Amino acid sequence: MAAVLTCLLVVSAGASGCKPAAVATTPLKQVQLDEVRQQNLPSTVTYQATVAAIDEIPMSPEIDGRIVAMPMREGQFVKAGTLLYKLDQKPLESQARADQAVAENARLNALRFVGANFSGAVSNKESADYVATAKQTQEIFRSRKAMLAYKSVRAPIDGQLGAINNKLGDYVTAGTTVTSLVDNRRLWISIDVPAALGHRLRLGQRVQVKAPGLSSGLGRALVTFIAPELDEQRQTLLVRATLDNPSGVLRHNQRVEAVLELGQRLQTTIPATATQLQAGQSFVFVAEPLNQGRYRLEQRPVRLGLPQNGHFPVLSGLQEGETVVIGNLAELSNGATVSAGRTGL
Repeated sequence: MAAVLTCLLVVSAGASGCKPAAVATTPLKQVQLDEVRQQNLPSTVTYQATVAAIDEIPMSPEIDGRIVAMPMREGQFVKAGTLLYKLDQKPLESQARADQAVAENARLNALRFVGANFSGAVSNKESADYVATAKQTQEIFRSRKAMLAYKSVRAPIDGQLGAINNKLGDYVTAGTTVTSLVDNRRLWISIDVPAALGHRLRLGQRVQVKAPGLSSGLGRALVTFIAPELDEQRQTLLVRATLDNPSGVLRHNQRVEAVLELGQRLQTTIPATATQLQAGQSFVFVAEPLNQGRYRLEQRPVRLGLPQNGHFPVLSGLQEGETVVIGNLAELSNGATVSAGRTGL
């Protein structure tokens, strides 16, 4: 109305060529676009798995006895050969001394009868019997002496001790697990793979390991074993990967997520910067061309695979050749009209 009045005043003063006042316009927001395209990405499958120490040894005595020494501590890192605990040796030592005396007496008798045989005083058979007895008693003594070594239980490998299940003075029998010794520096990851994927398995394939609360430093395991037979009931194939774990960040019997890489495959992809996560659902903004470089935005839900090299494989929701907005998605809204600035097309 003000513009009209101004024009009337100008006309009344004798002026000519009245023009309507200019209307202010807001420039369209510029966005960066990229095209949904296909590229080779690793084909992966994800499983829940359990890691196990390759070297995990129950430290059990070979014979019965009472624990009379226990220098070890729970959680202690020990070297191979370290004394862990010792059983009472006195009864066995006494028996070993008696066996030694018998063996020595049999040896002396054998020497005497061998000499007598040379002089013809005794027969060959008598001499041979004494020699056989000497050998037998010597073997008994050696066996008893070897059993004395079983009374001292030592670490067979470098590793860390687990919980100690007995205390000083306890009487333990052969095979009782007093403690365990675990070396977490090298682990196995066991995965049950469906039979349908068996033809795609190869030794040397990589397995990415993920664990709750651990975002990095786990490295990749390599497949070192593929079972020659299927589990009859579940129709799965046991695959075992080996992982170096020098820092010990993963532990024996820990549950992890194992991402098995089955090789490269041509997949429909979008840049990771084209995605937005809302309430657990991934969305993208699809740019539909209008005219003169203008686009209308459609916010569309999509289903994505695991990220690879800065891109997501698209499992559903987009078609190859469609155009999506990348970057600054929080500033956009469904149905908005925008212009394209520098594009990734």
